[in-house]
Amino acid sequence: MTGPALPYYLNSAGSPGSDRAAAMGNPIPGVLVIFVQMSASNPLSSIHIREAQPADAQALSELILDNAGALLRSHYSDEQWDVFVRYYAVPVMAEKISSQAVFCVERGGEIVGTVALDGDFVVGFYTRLGYMGQGIGKMLMAHLEEYARGKGIATIQLAASPIGVAFYLKNGWHTVKELTLEYLGVGFEETLMSKML
Repeated sequence: MTGPALPYYLNSAGSPGSDRAAAMGNPIPGVLVIFVQMSASNPLSSIHIREAQPADAQALSELILDNAGALLRSHYSDEQWDVFVRYYAVPVMAEKISSQAVFCVERGGEIVGTVALDGDFVVGFYTRLGYMGQGIGKMLMAHLEEYARGKGIATIQLAASPIGVAFYLKNGWHTVKELTLEYLGVGFEETLMSKML
């Protein structure tokens, strides 16, 4: 049975916002409002966006490597794939969690998506394979954009893999240029993109 679309308030820390703001019909500044159609079959009806903790490093590493293994592996040489795996290994993820603003989205206690902000650069944006196409990535990116605005960042940028460009273009990003980024001495062909907030 499907219920009415209910506002779901997330504050900049990714916690549910105030019921008082909902009752007033006017969200308080810094609170991201997401309307969720409540139902047992809707994957968005029980999600929670929060900052990643060091204990999440393994789950985030596995999510990213599973996603990339299925979607990006065919675009990478063996050398590039080896670097990618090392770049998202558990100890490296733990370092990223301590040095970047890393967010994860949970559903039923399972991490189903992640994104991070390193300065004004969006990195590590992945959704668990079984949850793609359900709006989780869009919701996670909206949360990150609200977080960046709260930090006074006017424009964010990212380096998109070949398969990510279409998603970003549909969501307000603009192509800046094609470039080769080096990670651990190995080049990756990517597209630099930006978005004004």
